[in-house]
Amino acid sequence: MMRILDGIPVRLLALLVMGLLFLCLEAGHRLSHRKPGLGDVSALQASVLGLVALLLAFSFSMASDRYSMRRALVVKESNAIGTLYLRLGFLPEPSRGEMRAWLRRYTDLRLEGHAAANEPDVFARKLQESDSLQTELWTRLEALAPRMEAPVLILLTQAMNDVFDVGDERLAAARNHIPTSILGLLLVGMLGAGVLLGYRPEAHVRGFLSWVLFVVILTAVTFTLLDLDFPTRGRIRVDQEPLRSLQEHQRAHP
Repeated sequence: MMRILDGIPVRLLALLVMGLLFLCLEAGHRLSHRKPGLGDVSALQASVLGLVALLLAFSFSMASDRYSMRRALVVKESNAIGTLYLRLGFLPEPSRGEMRAWLRRYTDLRLEGHAAANEPDVFARKLQESDSLQTELWTRLEALAPRMEAPVLILLTQAMNDVFDVGDERLAAARNHIPTSILGLLLVGMLGAGVLLGYRPEAHVRGFLSWVLFVVILTAVTFTLLDLDFPTRGRIRVDQEPLRSLQEHQRAHP
């Protein structure tokens, strides 16, 4: 389901949900005049709307926690790369210059990959290149290890492991979304609420103003939630300023 949602433009998806909500309101309105003896549904309307509000609040809490984690991981990765960059200064030339150049390219790739996160092919290429650089860095460190003092080797190994680990953590965090079952239940609740709100036997005309407000507000809230939960699309993106600052520092101190 997440791949399907990623493949559909946000505007088209929002229009689809709005159309479904209007159809549910219309279905409720017609049902109320074909079956007017179903009784008072005001209590049921309040219950379903309360359930939808609860699901939205729960989902926003989950999405907010994931967003905060992604933001913290950017700072963590910037610190890890910066630490490794400084510790590479213990190496003699030309290894120091070559490995620092690779690490500068690695930082560039992390930023370029984030910018191209909504382009799967480009992102895959950036990720593959960053993985290749990780292999190059580790291979060079293995080659230098026999000629290095043990304390320096330990410092470099720990720092390089931290860089690789936090890179994997960021990738896993970007793929961690609200469970599909919760999103499906939220959609069912929204559509059910639309049917119940449209069910008004005493009303002979459609409440277009109230319908529009209900549909627009609910759709806006829902897609703000999806925007927060999907870091590869929409306007709510994790700020990469720590990595950009590190990039400037690396260029100033090659």
